[in-house]
Formats: sequence, C-alpha cells, structure tokens
Amino acid sequence: MKSTRRKFLQKAGFGSVGLAAAPVVSAGLLGCESPNASSGDEPYDKTKGPSSIVTRKNIADIPVNDPEIKLFKDAVRILKERSKVSPLDPMGWQAHGALHTTFCASSIYANQVHYNWYVWPWHRLYLWSMEQKLQKAVNEPNLALHYWDWTKSNFIPEHYWGGESNPLYNEREVSPTDEIPKDFINVGAAFRASFYNTFGGHPAIKEYDQAQKDGIAEQTFHNNIHNWIGGQMATFTESGYEPIFYGHHGNCDRIWEAWQNYSPDNQNPDQEEWLEKRLFATDGNGRPVDFKIKELLDTEALGYRFNDLNLNPTFCNPYEEADKPNRNPTDQDCVARLNLATSDTESIYEELNNKERGHVQLHFERAQLPYQPYCARVFFEYDNEDGKQSKYSGTFTILPILGLDTFLLQNGVHLQIEVEKEIVDAVVAKKPIDVVFEPVPLPNRNIPEETLKLKNISLLASNEQG
Repeated sequence: MKSTRRKFLQKAGFGSVGLAAAPVVSAGLLGCESPNASSGDEPYDKTKGPSSIVTRKNIADIPVNDPEIKLFKDAVRILKERSKVSPLDPMGWQAHGALHTTFCASSIYANQVHYNWYVWPWHRLYLWSMEQKLQKAVNEPNLALHYWDWTKSNFIPEHYWGGESNPLYNEREVSPTDEIPKDFINVGAAFRASFYNTFGGHPAIKEYDQAQKDGIAEQTFHNNIHNWIGGQMATFTESGYEPIFYGHHGNCDRIWEAWQNYSPDNQNPDQEEWLEKRLFATDGNGRPVDFKIKELLDTEALGYRFNDLNLNPTFCNPYEEADKPNRNPTDQDCVARLNLATSDTESIYEELNNKERGHVQLHFERAQLPYQPYCARVFFEYDNEDGKQSKYSGTFTILPILGLDTFLLQNGVHLQIEVEKEIVDAVVAKKPIDVVFEPVPLPNRNIPEETLKLKNISLLASNEQG
C-alpha cells in the first residue's frame, strides 16, 4: 500500500512527477501543513473546518489501474477487514452501512430521512462520513470519494467488477454489459423544478394522517437506479453495504448541487425547520457527530468539491418526441381512470396555461402492490381528433408497503411529475383520461405477476412551496 500511496501523492502533486499536469489548486491541496490539520484520533471539530479540500471525480473517467483508484480500494479493503475482526468496529464497513439502515429503513419516523425534504442533506452527510473514514484508513487527507456519472456512462463502470478480490465488487442482478434504460436517468424534469419541495421533497409529516411527499429526484433517477442494479442496492436495509451505493449517491449529491446552478430560480428551502434540523452520522473515527442542515450546504466547508457539474445534456433537456419511450402494453399494466372531480383542474390550468410543460402531483392510493419495488413508465391516454394518444410523462419506482404500523410508508402516493400542456388541455376539456402504469422489465427479473392496483387517482396542483 505504501507504493500505491506514493504514486497517488506524486500524481496529486507531492512529488516532481505529474505536478505540471495537475490543476491549479490551493496550497492546502498540495500538502502544505494546515493549521486545521487533525492529528491522531481527535474528535472532529466543525469550527475548524476541513484540513484540505478534495475534488470528487467521475470514477468512469479514471483508469481502473490508476494509483488514485488503487488507494481508494485499499481504504475500502481496510474498512471491510475491520468489520471481519469485529462487526461493531465503528470505523468498519458494516458499522457504516448500519448507519444507513438506522436512518433509511427505520420504523421510528423521527429518524427517517426518506419520503421528505431531508433525504439529500442527510445523504450528503453520510457520504462525508464515509470519505472521512476512508481518509483515516490510509492516513491520506487528499483521498476523495468518487461519483458515478451515469448520464455519461450508463453501464456500471469496470471498477466495480472483477470478483471477490476487488473490494468494490458485489453480487448484483445486472452484468457489465447491461445498459441502464435512458428514461431511468433523465434528470431534466427534476432540473426544471423551480422549488426544492418538488425537486427534493416536502416537509416531514408531523402526524400520520398527513401526506408524505418525497421529491421527483428521489422518485425517479434515484429510486430507478437503486432498483435497476438490484441485490442489496434495491433494499433500504442493505444498500449502505454495497460499494456502488457511494458512486450512485455521489452523483445524486452532485445533481443536487447542479440543480442549484441550473437556474437562479432553483433555491434551497429558507425555513428554519429545514435549516436548523440536526442530522446525525459518525466522523472519521467512528464517533457520533451531528450537523445542522445549514452547515451542510457548502461542500467546500465539508472538505470537497466536484470536478464539474456538467451532466450529459441529453438527459437534462425535455424529451424529443422521437426519444420518448413507446407505449408497449403488457398483461401486467395498471390502467386507472383519472378522477376529474377530485383533480385541481382550475389551479393546474392557471399555473400551466402559458407554459409548454410544468409540474403537478399525481395522487393515488395503492390498493395492491407487488412485494418488491415496482418500476413503471407512466402514460396518459385519451382520444382527440387525431385518434388515441399515449403521452409519456416519466419513469418511476414505486416502493412496496411492508407493514404500515412498522414501515410507516403510507398507502397514498404523491408522484411529482412533469406534464406537457397538451395533457393539461385534455384535463381542462374533461376528456376521459386513463393513467397507465406500464411495468418495466429489469435484467434477470420478471415483471411481477401480481399486478399493481390503484384507486382514487387524481391530478393536484404542484403546491411547490407548501
């Protein structure tokens, strides 16, 4: 490992090799002693700030045999070896994975960070916690987590394959040659959500009879890719143990940052309830630490920046008609008539009348749902003078209800969807409209024979700020 670390340091600019080719960075990144540098196993002190600022890069852009990747693998291997000695080692891989279980598979709703607006700040803290542990493992403060930009490489990078000798390897439902469907990774509808509530989720419920409303980013590309990979990644309880989790969520964290840069209208919440919320994880030494969300909004204050925020523009723009998924009926389709009487027809029309497209909420109740997460393409079907229309509006992964008293996932669902004005016009004209959930077959998995059944389906105004 010493040789790997030496090569990494040379590449980063510590030695004569590679310095000329290195990007212009601060003195702290080039190894100069920082007054905030931590020695030994001191508790993390938020008031001092980071000892260095690392740059997170797209792992698919880095050669698999690069010293940076080798050092990263060494660090992951050390965390896994610690857990073999003791699964309770707070600096080990298993203990870190259990953090995700605590806050994402919790039946204690006060701990639950999904289905609400805490999902992205907490996962940012969770990635920071992993990065700190990896840096400590190899005593290298310049080691950075990577992200996997699946908008540019929609195959799982080779870095995560190769068998048990590779600490990034895991058993998965997919193979190196499986391609993520393009509609699974479209971020355009999320980028055009001007309010954080639509992008990142609404406030957490205070009472059980209030509506859980997660955001479009969680409901679409986040859930879709978790479910597509399958195995541990398709579960709340085990996904934190899967190495590719950190590449996927690294990109989701980057997309949150990119969303804020996409338009000056895209702003994080300014409510005290959100900004002052305390979120919990552990530091590089496995000690409990908490951050308020307002302390998690500046990535450089947490010690990292992204190499770039440039996503593949194909997946940031509205779909061209020719690129939209075609309607492909199956025996397992769920078809439900839109209830115009309970839809916010007038409010939706007022909001979207002069727009080509906009966001609404598709509300329904799950009357029957297969046990596993259910991925479906959503179409609106109705007749006009040109005949039957099937208008695609997005691809979503709908989560199962495992037990309402324990899992706290409600029957009611509010999908944050982007619709074109043509659909709104059909709603206003009170045309009979069917909402179709067309299940998507995933690699090495059959579409569940037990069909999805929905009831009380309606369109609601986005209510983005509420």
